[in-house]
Amino acid sequence: MSKLKTLKESRAAVFAKIDELRTAADGREMTSEEQERWNTLLAEYEQADRAVEAEERYVDIERRQAEQQYVRQTSGEQTDERRAEEYRTAFRDYLLRGAADISPEHRTLFEQRAGITGLSGGVIVPSSLADSIEVALKAYGGMFEAGSILTTSKGGDLIMPTVNDTDAKATVVAEYQQSTKSAPSFGSETLKAYTYRTPIVPVSLELLQDSAFDLEALLSGLLAESFGRGINYDLTRGDGKGKPKGIVEWATASDAQPAAAAITLDNIIDLVKGVDSSYARHGRFMFNRNTLYSLVKIKDTTGRYIWQEGAKDGTPPTLFGKPYILNDDLDDAVAGKTSVLFGDFSKFKIRMVKSFRVIRLNELLAEYLSIGLFGFARVDGILLDAGTHPVHKLVHKSA
Repeated sequence: MSKLKTLKESRAAVFAKIDELRTAADGREMTSEEQERWNTLLAEYEQADRAVEAEERYVDIERRQAEQQYVRQTSGEQTDERRAEEYRTAFRDYLLRGAADISPEHRTLFEQRAGITGLSGGVIVPSSLADSIEVALKAYGGMFEAGSILTTSKGGDLIMPTVNDTDAKATVVAEYQQSTKSAPSFGSETLKAYTYRTPIVPVSLELLQDSAFDLEALLSGLLAESFGRGINYDLTRGDGKGKPKGIVEWATASDAQPAAAAITLDNIIDLVKGVDSSYARHGRFMFNRNTLYSLVKIKDTTGRYIWQEGAKDGTPPTLFGKPYILNDDLDDAVAGKTSVLFGDFSKFKIRMVKSFRVIRLNELLAEYLSIGLFGFARVDGILLDAGTHPVHKLVHKSA
């Protein structure tokens, strides 16, 4: 426990005694003994209050010294690797001690990274942990693998311009002749920042104190799984009401309408054909695992299966000559549902504010000699579509 916290608790204890005595004597004159005790307690409170003020000044001076030291260190030559290691050490110190008891140097590191004063909003996880969470998210759900991730320093609405100039093309113009005019269609979409929180994860203090324990690996697995379930679902199927609007809602319905529980070769051909060639060139499919098991059985007109396994050089398997992404938050091939998407998923922008954060809860699990950890992230997603429809969807007929 920090000295400042101890002094504040001592001051609060004296005040509690003052309040107790005042309540006991309410409505009557104090006895001489009570009056003497009252004066003594007031003197003790004044002394405790001065001690708190002195310690606060010292902490402020120490904090400014730490900030100046940090500036001096970072203004010189310091490798990225060293900075990253310092931040990882500070992060582990935060998890072990909590915000109140970390060193001024570590506090400064967190505040410099976040760009704000104070740690009440948690701390940004180290880059290595954020990277491992993102890798796990890509493997988990599909949307982080498919979309383009855009990290912003602030969480205000972000206006993303859209433009439709797919019909514009260069032409031959004779010398000294006026160039032709093009009128592309402009628009915009707004990226918000919806807050996602993971459930509270209990971690024993003994485990935290074990220097051989890989804390980042544990947090990566726990946070990625929880974030993956929540964020990937909404980026896939969200309705845009208090949450992101998912890719299924953004995508344009294909002219092909498969039967209630079946997908044919013609359906796949029509789905691909409906996407503009500028997007189809970089196009990928997206479907869930059950749909994949149905698609691998489809043959083309020459009798070859449209699903082809990857080459020995590590090239991934393809469907109809195009790569695909598995996303188990998409529906199966059933009546009235969307089972397959195709198009240029790089046009789906996933916005993240300041990467992932972790907050340490000190008291919640103290009786179990454990702390509570939970992560949160601010996320949204939009499909940049100015009428060019970069992603199409296969919607089955209703039964």
